[in-house]
Amino acid sequence: MTVKSGILRHINVYRVITALCLLLAVILVMVVPAQMSGASPWAYYYAVKNFSEGKLVIDDHLHNLQVREARQQGGILMQYVKVGDNKWVVEKAPGYIFYLVPFEWMGIPRWGNVLLSAGMVIVMFLLLKRLRDEETACIGSLLMLFAPIGLIMFNRAYMDTFASLAFLVMGGGLYFYYHLARDKYRPMNGSLMLFIAFLLIGWSVVTRQSNLLVAIVLALHFAITRGVALFKGERAKLAWELPSVAAGAGIAMSALMVYNSYVFGSPLDYGYNYTPFPVNFAYQYLGQVTADGQSLPWKIIIDNLKSVPQPLIEGFPLLIIGIPGIGAVLYFKFFHKKENQAGKWSSLRHELPWGTLLVLIGWFLSVYLLYMMYEFTAEYLSGASSFFRYSRYYLPGLFPVAIISALIIARLPKKLSIPIMLLIITAGIVLYFQVALDPRA
Repeated sequence: MTVKSGILRHINVYRVITALCLLLAVILVMVVPAQMSGASPWAYYYAVKNFSEGKLVIDDHLHNLQVREARQQGGILMQYVKVGDNKWVVEKAPGYIFYLVPFEWMGIPRWGNVLLSAGMVIVMFLLLKRLRDEETACIGSLLMLFAPIGLIMFNRAYMDTFASLAFLVMGGGLYFYYHLARDKYRPMNGSLMLFIAFLLIGWSVVTRQSNLLVAIVLALHFAITRGVALFKGERAKLAWELPSVAAGAGIAMSALMVYNSYVFGSPLDYGYNYTPFPVNFAYQYLGQVTADGQSLPWKIIIDNLKSVPQPLIEGFPLLIIGIPGIGAVLYFKFFHKKENQAGKWSSLRHELPWGTLLVLIGWFLSVYLLYMMYEFTAEYLSGASSFFRYSRYYLPGLFPVAIISALIIARLPKKLSIPIMLLIITAGIVLYFQVALDPRA
């Protein structure tokens, strides 16, 4: 009996559930062939193939050959752009392509997203365990795994969308994990953690350049908190932290600038400057009007507000919990100062310190407000498009929604939390198969 009790103490049910659900998500994704519908997967497919052979730039002959080859397979290659005489370059950011190259060499490109999903879940679990407990960590990990748009983009191995979330979650989550218990770490261990965190955050920008806004929010938090620490006379730990952050972010940004210099001739140039598609944002049209005199930026925003909300709810059912959840946390922060008020709900204000909460809100707004101004979703996509074609752009904003939702659901009675989790997981799987098994999606 004593031996059995000892074994059970080492088998945490929430860790087992999380591991099994990660395995389930991988199986669900891998049993369905990777979707290649639309233009983007074919651009990534050929970019990975070309990069793995050392061809960052291709000539007219190879480009024409690959265009014909894609057409013969029922696809379309139209996101390689001409940047000079006899020079074609993929319009996409290179971060995910470089990441996938080793998997391409091994002949297992789809396992790139599997590794990313495992890393994302591990960091999410550790962070929520530190914020509250392992039950909450399990809930949050499952929310990340079974968000419909997350599963759909997990399947699409030749697109950067899932990676743009995973790199950001691993980097940002690791940064929070360190920051919440900063005083417990030895300088060398802490600096190594910060280096990895900001390398991953930086690589998320190399993967998807719009992640730069989230990276800036995280960098501002670091700068402000370390500025306060410096004012208080903390110098020894800062002497380790500052070089680590600079090195991590610097390596990622240097890699991007070297790539841009090589393929475009300038470290600040990038592929979307050459694309024929409407990929600008509303703020880039300030002062411009449509033919009928309407403000062009305002028209883009209005069109998105009309077409995007329903696809967002389908892609992220968690928004129904997460957005009111942010309001609930703010309410307890401002209006409940005593421990005995509202019972276990009032502890929300302690689990999310002000700095962490503000960064999460900034993270959320950096993604959602930016893409509500996106010209492509406002004008190019039609109302008949599948929900994932709209909501995939918002996937990097899933992390703060999942954190808040996990903290809310974990406080509910089991008779409510278990059915809610089952409903969320079931909906995620159903919507995933609805898209994954539709060759037109």
